[in-house]
Amino acid sequence: MRFWGTKTMASVAVALTLTLGAGGAAHAASSVSYETSTVTYNGKKFTVQWAAADLKDPYLRVMPVVAEAGIGHVESFADMMERTGAAAGVNGTFFDAYEPDETKRYPNGLMLGEGHPVRTGDNQSLAVGADKAPFVHKLKVQVSVKVKHNQAVYAFEPWGVNTYYGDETEGQVVVYTREFGDTITFTNAKKAVVENGRITALTEDEAAVPEEGYVIVVGHTPGNDTYLLPNLHVGDEVTLETAVHDTDLGTTGGIADYEAAIGVGPKLLTEGAVDVDFARDGFDDPKITQTANVRSFTGVDGEGRLVMGTVSSATVEEMAHVLAELGFVQAMNMDGGASSGLYVDGAIKRAPGRLLSNALIVKRYDRPQVQVAVNGQLIAGMRGFVTESGVTMVPFRGIFERIGAEFRWDGDARVLTAKRGAVELTLRPDAAQATVGGRSVPLDAAAVIVDGHMYIPLRFVAETLGAAVTWDQALYRASLQLK
Repeated sequence: MRFWGTKTMASVAVALTLTLGAGGAAHAASSVSYETSTVTYNGKKFTVQWAAADLKDPYLRVMPVVAEAGIGHVESFADMMERTGAAAGVNGTFFDAYEPDETKRYPNGLMLGEGHPVRTGDNQSLAVGADKAPFVHKLKVQVSVKVKHNQAVYAFEPWGVNTYYGDETEGQVVVYTREFGDTITFTNAKKAVVENGRITALTEDEAAVPEEGYVIVVGHTPGNDTYLLPNLHVGDEVTLETAVHDTDLGTTGGIADYEAAIGVGPKLLTEGAVDVDFARDGFDDPKITQTANVRSFTGVDGEGRLVMGTVSSATVEEMAHVLAELGFVQAMNMDGGASSGLYVDGAIKRAPGRLLSNALIVKRYDRPQVQVAVNGQLIAGMRGFVTESGVTMVPFRGIFERIGAEFRWDGDARVLTAKRGAVELTLRPDAAQATVGGRSVPLDAAAVIVDGHMYIPLRFVAETLGAAVTWDQALYRASLQLK
């Protein structure tokens, strides 16, 4: 499984050599555009501002982001855009904006990003699939936990990820990641600290969230104390699985099927036609169903690009008709009013009137980003990049796990050892050779540590350990197939 947070030297990476097209950085810049238009609908004029992004550009990725201090906190939109390196951004899902305590302004919608759930939920959602195509569907995100103690396996379903239900709700069973904060302080609950797939601590006290893990909070109730907590032990193996149910398609997939998602609503457009149904999408607040206000949206234009923008004072239904007039084919309402904000290429196009809990951004990277798949299955959250010399660098801890290879990083000796079957190889940072079965073999490129991560040539590693590598230029995806 993938663990959340900043990776340490135990997380290593591999590289694949390929040829880059010219003008990559310029291509990335041209793949995000800003447009504005005035549309007349039902005798009223509306000003629309939006950014459009071609997500097939390998320099771009879309993701939800939260306030710097974590979920429940707020931050200025401008600071959020600058801190996250956004090329474009729009305010995100609804949150408890009127909560007096600025540490408890929790978001209400689901969020998926970086190969894991930032927050579980059940909403109309703007999602980006593994094929990098954006769409608007109703999604439900759930997680399940399996705990292995000796040979016994105990399974349970937490209430959610980063979903706090209030001080008065007893017996909450919730998974908290570093998006929520560095420490978990809830009282009347046992905290199971999970790091690198194992429970490392069980405590009633404040618990630090590991960089490579999460904390499961189990509130004390007779049921939890009798049936759940006795099945948790320090040293137990833990597997956290995410399921994403697509109500529109009637299908259930895994986290690897999605690049990103954010749940808000109501839905505005389907296949270019107005599709507003407040009851279907769970809205009855007149501020949403009737009132005109500045509004925000996200969706898909006629060219298949992701769009995110704002509309001057409009009802939700008026906004839907305006976006249809502009030729958008799918669209969804975002949080609006004082929350509405739009940012494009270093400039605030519309400034929110309040601090925000979260946002949706398109991030532009200095190097093209690479997807990684093993035996046809995309590895959730795993992304590499391509260097200026045309070498693709991709994280590979998940690859070794997928292909059944044992691996170990010796930080003192600075040696990575991997073994699959009878084949064993060792690699060292800054060394242009690897050792395979006791003999020295030259690498396509020297192993190197960048920002605490080690990178080595993918083709060499894959072929040495018995896998073939193919390249999908359209998706910028390296695929490993076991022989």
